[in-house]
Amino acid sequence: MRKINKRFYGIAAVITIIIFMFGLSLGILIENERVDYVEGNRNYEKVEYESLQVQYLYLSYLSTTGREESCGAFTATLNQYIKRTDDTRLKLEDYIAKGNVYTEEFQLLKREYIQSQMNYWILARKTKELCKTDYVTVLYFHSTDCPDCKNQGYVLDYMKKLFDDRLLVFAFDTNFTEEPMIGLLKNTYNIEKTPTVIIENETYEGFVSKDALMKSVCAKYQQKPKDCPEQ
Repeated sequence: MRKINKRFYGIAAVITIIIFMFGLSLGILIENERVDYVEGNRNYEKVEYESLQVQYLYLSYLSTTGREESCGAFTATLNQYIKRTDDTRLKLEDYIAKGNVYTEEFQLLKREYIQSQMNYWILARKTKELCKTDYVTVLYFHSTDCPDCKNQGYVLDYMKKLFDDRLLVFAFDTNFTEEPMIGLLKNTYNIEKTPTVIIENETYEGFVSKDALMKSVCAKYQQKPKDCPEQ
């Protein structure tokens, strides 16, 4: 009887090990595909950003008339690239939250995406001056230990869908100290709590309601979108 029990337990142990190894291998395979996906997007986006820089340089050399004709196309492309980068950033954040194998690779990719956000924000501000484009830029500072940040994110998502290309939102995780740019931004804008929303150069600490955010954003437009409330 004891021999049968030992054999049974031995088989069960082998099966358990096989299942464990299969699960581990599957997890590594999935995370490897995730890394490849984000890295592939990142390489593509690097080319896109280099192209935007060349386009911006070209615009700066055009006459005022030629610039007016070309700025619309450039701005549309800029908005498209910003949205694509942010979509990949959100996937990356989700992968980091779920993953436990390629931690260093994901952290490095996150640093690169923070740098991309900054590059696009700077380019957006420069384009607004060059092309006299009537859009509003928002810096959104959040953190993982912030109870109001999720709701603030929902409000900003709603605003983005409402105003589309006329509202550019750039999100930064203040807990991610691995990227020095985060510390520089926190010092520059005196960020002491999250959520914090900076609309152009106007700072709002703590959760900002939809109505209050709408009022502040709409006040920044030269020609107000149709969805802005009457003053």
